[in-house]
Amino acid sequence: MARKHARKGDEAAIDMTPMLDIVFIMLIFFIVTTSFVKEAGLEVRRPAAETATPQVRGNVMIAVSETGDVWMSKRKVEVDQVRILVQQAKAENPEGSVVIIADERAPTGVVVRVMDEARLGGAEQVAVAAREGSGS
Repeated sequence: MARKHARKGDEAAIDMTPMLDIVFIMLIFFIVTTSFVKEAGLEVRRPAAETATPQVRGNVMIAVSETGDVWMSKRKVEVDQVRILVQQAKAENPEGSVVIIADERAPTGVVVRVMDEARLGGAEQVAVAAREGSGS
């Protein structure tokens, strides 16, 4: 039986194609299964509450500033537009929830109107964000 001897220039090659296929499939999987969060686009000072508990982040964030301005998706919107924007977000992600991040000095009437518009837009879960700590 003749034996083949490897010449000095020959090296064992590893076929990378199967590994690249697997990495590409994993990338597609993670992109498809990622839940996208709609940021509000405004930093506010949230009120403190002793009963505040950490929650899983909502998919739609609505911010209300101390002057009563409403922000969604990093842009200022009117309260009347909240319903339509929530409907669009619910069409993209039916399981999504809405979180209202209101400044502690935000007008209560505006916050209540935003909550109402979000519920009319189809949001079953509407939460108001608060920071943990003493309310006083």
